[in-house]
Amino acid sequence: MSEMRPPAEAAHRPDTSAALRLPEVGAARADFGGYAFDAVAQAPEAPGLFIVTKRVGARLYPLYAGEGADMAGALAAFRSAVPQEAGLADGLFVLERALERVRVHTLRDIVGRYNPPLNVAHRTGWAAPETTALVRDRAEGLAGHGEQPGAAMDVSEDDLMRLVQDFYGKASADPLLGPVFARAIPDWESHYSIVQDFWSRTLLGTTRYSGIPFAAHVSLQLRPEHFVRWVALFRESAAAVLDPVAAARAVAKVEHMSSCFQAGLFPPDLSPAAAPHPAPHA
Repeated sequence: MSEMRPPAEAAHRPDTSAALRLPEVGAARADFGGYAFDAVAQAPEAPGLFIVTKRVGARLYPLYAGEGADMAGALAAFRSAVPQEAGLADGLFVLERALERVRVHTLRDIVGRYNPPLNVAHRTGWAAPETTALVRDRAEGLAGHGEQPGAAMDVSEDDLMRLVQDFYGKASADPLLGPVFARAIPDWESHYSIVQDFWSRTLLGTTRYSGIPFAAHVSLQLRPEHFVRWVALFRESAAAVLDPVAAARAVAKVEHMSSCFQAGLFPPDLSPAAAPHPAPHA
């Protein structure tokens, strides 16, 4: 695909990396929540904590934080459990700590501060959009993190298919979104099925869908205005097809996805050259 440059609108979005005080790419030592971690190529067979990171722009974002009496073994277990997501990591930091109670306390503190998308326990909120654009937030099904169990909602698989068909009917006829979908979707029936599976996982807790939605959108040459229109049309379809509880949860999910996708597609330029220059004195 052609290179996508951050639009002017990106400069006005909050800088997540600054709020989290994330280390810069190439750092040999990193401060994560007041704890000094060392960058390593491989985790040692020693007790301590480890953080796997992903480069986004000029910063390193935590994808997962773990601990164990054998960091090498704990890291190997993590990679075995989620090989696809773990394969996206391109950085590793460790902090040796012999006492288990200290490790557990430190891990709880770090996870609560950074909310890495591949952690579930000790989370306090959504993961940074810059990371959930790349990997599914494993805590999204927890209370307070978006998706809720479907038992409290009056929604069925048939409702979800109607939602998908209603939305894409609107989107395919839309002057802005229509050409994008016409280029990207050769088989509408197959696409309907895939998207229904996504919403079935989101609202009903099924496991048919296991993809990463962001990956399917990278090559579409999208702009911020596409996302504004996408959310607006989806909100109309959800209100028309779903019961109010399901509609609200579906719209919240789409709004969060829009933020995540845009963070991944249009990262802010954090290089010194991109910083605004002070106006000259009169």
